Amino acid sequence: MIFCLAVFNSRSHTVGFIDYMRSKGIDCKAVNTPIEAHIGCGISAKFPVGQLSFARHVVSALSLTSFRGFFSIRKDGVKRYITRL
Repeated sequence: MIFCLAVFNSRSHTVGFIDYMRSKGIDCKAVNTPIEAHIGCGISAKFPVGQLSFARHVVSALSLTSFRGFFSIRKDGVKRYITRL
């Protein structure tokens, strides 16, 4: 299973990003930021990897200045592999 995270330093930016993605019909939800990311406010936005291009546009269009990066998360059983995009 592979998905993406958008990590922000601001909870309000995280929630704004999630709300906007949902308003466009994209499955997006708040999740705890993985400790391996070593950044952020503690919550991140999880969304399908196929929506990464649109997510990049959203961060730019909404001027979400607290944005800290996108990460791909791949789960293999109990192991989790995190890659900065």
